Amino acid sequence: MAKQLASMIRSGFKALGLDVKRHQAVDPNMALYRSLYPQDSLEHRRFYNVGAGLFRHPAWTNIDHYSDWYKGNVTDIDYDLEALTPIPVETASAEVVYTSHTVEHITNAAAQNMFNEAFRMLKPGGYFRMTTPNIDLEHRAYRENDRHYFFWIERYSKQPEMERAKVKTPLNQASIQQIFLLHFASNVSTLHSDGAVQRISDEELDRVFRELPYEAALDYCTGKVDLAVHKKYPGNHINWWNKDKAFRMLQQAGFEKIYLSGHGQSFCPVMRDTNYFDNTHPKISLYVEAIR
Repeated sequence: MAKQLASMIRSGFKALGLDVKRHQAVDPNMALYRSLYPQDSLEHRRFYNVGAGLFRHPAWTNIDHYSDWYKGNVTDIDYDLEALTPIPVETASAEVVYTSHTVEHITNAAAQNMFNEAFRMLKPGGYFRMTTPNIDLEHRAYRENDRHYFFWIERYSKQPEMERAKVKTPLNQASIQQIFLLHFASNVSTLHSDGAVQRISDEELDRVFRELPYEAALDYCTGKVDLAVHKKYPGNHINWWNKDKAFRMLQQAGFEKIYLSGHGQSFCPVMRDTNYFDNTHPKISLYVEAIR
């Protein structure tokens, strides 16, 4: 019975694109932290994971927001990113701020506020690292009809994953237009079972990407997202990200040292541990890092 329950829980989190790992069973390598950071930062856990989910590490503080959708998350600081308020962390006190597969779930305004707050929170020389689905890869797959890129198609063609994600049609029966749209503007897709009133058809999507500049076409789609619907299903995606957009918004936050990274390739030694970091869908992810 216990094994069956554990299997159901893992299946549910996989439907959200989360890999469930037993972090408490993994060596957190505190010796590395002690060699790099002052004792005060370790005692006060001045390492912050924003949108942390099930993450747990003895040196880190989890920032997340309680909801029925994410009721199983481990949260140290309950903070609503869409509130656009200061994160309750002292200025210039953080060693590292990390966010993984969170910014695709929030508006541009919320993401900009998060970046602004990360810049404020970090000590000089501190690191900010973000990872999120790379829309450029997804757009290429849509444009070239590469259904194999969307490796989650079979998963979302079965219950209970379809119900959890509010997908009413098995993805293996869906058009590539709607599969693409579902992953960055979920409730605008015709596949969503409780989505926006105004949906985007295959024909409209093709026309928009044919007639508008690339980023304008992406914004056209996310601009139709119903945020009231998204509040009910915060696990859905409502935003897109690529290198150019991430760089622009991090620069606006005040960061000057910004660079493209890769899976496990952080300039920050403690962030290279892929038992804890960068372990959500690395083959579709964008990795960007900045230094305060």
